[in-house]
Amino acid sequence: MSDIDYEGHKREKYSDPSPYPEIKVLNQNPQYAELLMDDYAGVVSEFTAISQYLYHYFSFKDVDENLGELMENVSINEMLHMEILAETIKKLGGDPVIRGSYSTKCNYWNGGFVYYGSQLCQQLREDIDAEYKAIEGYRKHITLISDPYVQAILQRIILDEKVHIRLFNEALYKFCGYKYKPLE
Repeated sequence: MSDIDYEGHKREKYSDPSPYPEIKVLNQNPQYAELLMDDYAGVVSEFTAISQYLYHYFSFKDVDENLGELMENVSINEMLHMEILAETIKKLGGDPVIRGSYSTKCNYWNGGFVYYGSQLCQQLREDIDAEYKAIEGYRKHITLISDPYVQAILQRIILDEKVHIRLFNEALYKFCGYKYKPLE
């Protein structure tokens, strides 16, 4: 079993109630590990989401306590995803340094990947977009990775990302008067 503190990072109202699967792999596979590096710390990644949501938290907490709480707790849930990916990458034979793979040309992560913004409604829209893009990346990797254990991990993370989209849309409706779904 894993040493990850699922319950310490999982936030009841900010993540799907389903249990996380055990972190294991069929075999070491550096190619799979490299694919996951983009989900881990690429342009669209858990590290980018954590940084973006924390930045928005710093602004939003002064606007509304509940909105700040939302951003803080979603970023903590994204930290759990990042830890799950790091453990999976290690089991696949990779090294979870803070870099992407294909999206960054194997360069290290940088703060330019974050959408900072200054308008609350636009920031929430960008947060929703980030979740949709993350789901798209996970789905792509599920098709490229034939390890059922890794696929299950990515499917479970997608469930949380869908909760985040719903919560961000609820906040967008409350503060901006509309819900948002990007064009597909």
